[in-house]
Amino acid sequence: MLTQKLLEAIKTLDNLIEITKNDIQNIKIANHDAVFSNTLPKEELAEKFYRLKNEIDMILVKRNKPIEEIFSPEEEKLFDEFREKLNEFYTLHKHFSRLALSVANFYNALAAQLKDEKAVDYKNSASFDSKLQLKA
Repeated sequence: MLTQKLLEAIKTLDNLIEITKNDIQNIKIANHDAVFSNTLPKEELAEKFYRLKNEIDMILVKRNKPIEEIFSPEEEKLFDEFREKLNEFYTLHKHFSRLALSVANFYNALAAQLKDEKAVDYKNSASFDSKLQLKA
C-alpha cells in the first residue's frame, strides 16, 4: 500500500516538475498564455499530491514502529526518491515564483507609468491628489 502511494506521489511530482519547467521556459519568452493555461492542471496535481501525502502520513502513523523499522528496503528507496523529487519541485517552483513576481512587478510599474500614477505613500495619506471634483 505504501509502495503504491509513494509511486503515485513520485509520478505526480514528476508531472508538476515537467509543467513547472515548461512554465519557466514560457515565462522567459513571454508566452504568458501557455503559463496561464497550466494553472488549472498544476492546481489539480497539487491537490492530488496533498491528498497522497496525507495518505502516506496516515499509513506511517498506523504502523506505530520505531523509525528504523518503519520502511522496508524498497519503501526506503522510494521514500528517498520521493524526497528528492519534492526538493527538486520546491527549487523549481521557487525559481518560477521569482520570475512570475518579476514579470508582475514590471507590468504593474509599466501600467503605473502609463496612467501617470504617483506611488502611494501610506505615511502621508492626507496628500492624495485627485483630478476628480465633486460639484453640487
